[in-house]
Amino acid sequence: MYVSHSRHVRAAIAAAALITAGTSVMGLGATAVANADTAIAAGPSISAPARYLEGGTLFSTIGFEALPKPESASAESATDTPADAAASDGSATGAFAALSAFVTDSAAETEPATESAAEPAAEPAPEPAPAPPAGVTPEDLARIVPGIAAEKIAAYIAPLNEAMARSGIDNPVRQAAFIAQLAVESDSFRTFEEYASGRAYEGRADLGNTQPGDGERYKGRGAIQITGRHNYEKVSEYTGVDFIAHPELLAAPENAFTTAAWYWTSRNLNQVADTAGIVRVSELVNGGHHALSRRIADFQRGLDVLIRP
Repeated sequence: MYVSHSRHVRAAIAAAALITAGTSVMGLGATAVANADTAIAAGPSISAPARYLEGGTLFSTIGFEALPKPESASAESATDTPADAAASDGSATGAFAALSAFVTDSAAETEPATESAAEPAAEPAPEPAPAPPAGVTPEDLARIVPGIAAEKIAAYIAPLNEAMARSGIDNPVRQAAFIAQLAVESDSFRTFEEYASGRAYEGRADLGNTQPGDGERYKGRGAIQITGRHNYEKVSEYTGVDFIAHPELLAAPENAFTTAAWYWTSRNLNQVADTAGIVRVSELVNGGHHALSRRIADFQRGLDVLIRP
């Protein structure tokens, strides 16, 4: 416990005063007894010195003023603190009371201050949500795929951007490659169903066409022309739509871009577009080099539009 230097000095002075007072009192008492014995021996003409009979002398000796007279008390004394009252008291009890008040006061002042409760740390500001990848605008799509009808752009722009955003097609290279493939496969977004009957796919085991009629039933549909029973089964699992029982639903605009994005990601074509280039992307989509020059031209135009709008 820390006590200031001034407190130590005051305590030492008070203790010294008490020791001096006690010693004086004891000395006075011993002298009084000796004087009394001398007085008795000398006879009635010798008496004790008058200063031993005056109460004020004792108070002066121990450093306190004489007791106030009753008539000198005033109303203001009622407001004195215990330490003040003890200091004005001319008795030994008053001295002890003064020391007691001092010790109590010292203890109160040396009590460690109660620290105020620390304010809770401010909550960190939440990190802003990442901005969604930028899509293409209707104007962009019109420039990338010339000749597309305005009403088709208005109907297709939202599902196209949603499909790209969900599938990580989120930079100009990927977007240009994706749109270039869709533009060729859908005849510049004119149709989401293959013009041919699909009879050419009959019996194609590599496409999962193992049952009679599968070739025509599961011909190319969607924005990227999903073809064959096997692919229809997989895209049904992905979307939850039963395209095996209802293959015609794959050509609906609300499904055409979703299924195209499924095909794209199932072949990891984002990475292929980033690294191998448009020719390899075209081979994985078409299975060969059909309309390859057109795919490359649409891809290059897409880059020009998306990189330098």
